[in-house]
Amino acid sequence: MNHFEYFEEFVKPKIPGDYLLTWSDFPNGDFGDLKRAEFASSSLLGSIEFWSKGWLGVDVVDLRIDDQVLVILCSPEDEDGIKHAFDSLLEILADV
Repeated sequence: MNHFEYFEEFVKPKIPGDYLLTWSDFPNGDFGDLKRAEFASSSLLGSIEFWSKGWLGVDVVDLRIDDQVLVILCSPEDEDGIKHAFDSLLEILADV
């Protein structure tokens, strides 16, 4: 299962309903084609980047403190890091 499929099956259903989730696609980036999910609420905003070469990026900004609270870039081989990135994201989203 690739990272995008994992996100769709196991992560996306757990994102609280008050987050607006939008998708965009960008071809020919540094790590291949990019599919980006951007999310926002009144207190958090961020993105999850799925690269066609297997890289995954997660970025979260807490608007209440005006600071980045999560920034992760995982290589395709870092399966444990990718699971940790999704777990950290869900923990932050649920904690608000």
